[in-house]
Amino acid sequence: MTDKRRKNKFLLVWEIFLNVAGMALIFTVIWFCFYRYNLQTTFLYKKGTTLLIGIYAGLYFLFANFYGGHKIGYLRVSEIMYSQFLAMIMVNVIAFFEACLIDRRIVEIKPIIIMTVVDTFYIFFWSIWCNRRFRNRNVVRNMTVICETSLSEDLIKKMNFYDYKFHITKQLGIKEGIDSIISQLDPLDGVIIADVDGNMKKRIIEYCFENGMPVFIIPDVSEILVKSSYVLNLMDMPVLVCNRGEMSIMDEFVKRLFDVCVSIMSLIVLWPFMLVTAAAIKLYDGGPVIYKQKRLTINGKEFFLYKFRSMVVNAEKDGVARLAKQMDDRITPVGRFIRKVRLDELPQLINVIKGDMSIVGPRPERPEIARQYEKYIPEFRYRLKVKAGLTGYAQVLGRYNTDPYDKLMWDLTYIGGYSFFLDIKLIMMTIKILFVPESTQGVGKKEITAQKRKRGRV
Repeated sequence: MTDKRRKNKFLLVWEIFLNVAGMALIFTVIWFCFYRYNLQTTFLYKKGTTLLIGIYAGLYFLFANFYGGHKIGYLRVSEIMYSQFLAMIMVNVIAFFEACLIDRRIVEIKPIIIMTVVDTFYIFFWSIWCNRRFRNRNVVRNMTVICETSLSEDLIKKMNFYDYKFHITKQLGIKEGIDSIISQLDPLDGVIIADVDGNMKKRIIEYCFENGMPVFIIPDVSEILVKSSYVLNLMDMPVLVCNRGEMSIMDEFVKRLFDVCVSIMSLIVLWPFMLVTAAAIKLYDGGPVIYKQKRLTINGKEFFLYKFRSMVVNAEKDGVARLAKQMDDRITPVGRFIRKVRLDELPQLINVIKGDMSIVGPRPERPEIARQYEKYIPEFRYRLKVKAGLTGYAQVLGRYNTDPYDKLMWDLTYIGGYSFFLDIKLIMMTIKILFVPESTQGVGKKEITAQKRKRGRV
């Protein structure tokens, strides 16, 4: 079993190499056919061309990895294609500007368009070929779920989505006792642990470590906070120091400067789209263009969040705060479109300039809905350690209807691991989800909020 998995990993590395090499080869052909001998510089006649090809291959590999374009077996084939297409577009744009800078003029863009079309076909066939090869040679790993709360049903449902990679064979409850649980574990299987107390979890992890078994842990709040800690050497003893969720003065200054600069530049670039959106909303029903709503930001401070109105006027005339549902009849046709492509969010750039929000941070919740969440998840207020944001881990890796406990986990991951480069990374990741419909999917028809379950332990 181990040898076969090692062989599969080697084959996957080889397939990724073919992907990058193929893209670099297409770039090389286009460069030699259309650019190298037409440029007015001699820089590229020798080692310069090799350098450019290497830069192209390296950038494509980095962007494809960044967006998950090489996660064969973890993402659907359509997601693999989309991720690689996005990476290819970015690298091709960079290649075009490289040519312009080298030649000190605007070079012909037609070859880049031709390269993009050829790249698209190559990505399409490579993704299908690799996905098929992976499924043919894949070894499905048996998994044991150790969980005895309402979370287990949802967890098993999500794991079954990867039925070509994982197969749930057992579900063990914590009431059986640690000795009984360990006696039922198979060293060839993997283990998923959720809502298990500390001592039992420790024993299970130690057993799995000794037997070389992979362990998947669904973390609680305390484990997320510990994950973001750093190690301090205290009299030859390692001590974990947890992040308090507070930024240094320098981090606050850099983040604020970055927020203002990005917001102003975005407004300059996006104002035509905002103007067309405002006109469409006004022409549809004559109602107000901008919708204001109270939200929470750092330290529980309330502010009015601005959005382009996507629902009918007086959508909550009954006074009940609720999230948008799937196929919500309160959403107008114009609103359905602008929500899908995120145009309704653009006025929040004004909130960022005002200082109510940041570009990156936890999504601001409504006070009424936040209070509902805190009844079941008291730790939900920990999200208010930093300013609310337009994008973040929860927005990029979750969905509109993601369970609030899972949103909390992602938000605490961001707060504990904050850095300027993490903000840049999340902004880049946001580009990927702009045209992913699932990320704006509403809550179920019978749900008012995204609260789906109670956790056994938090």
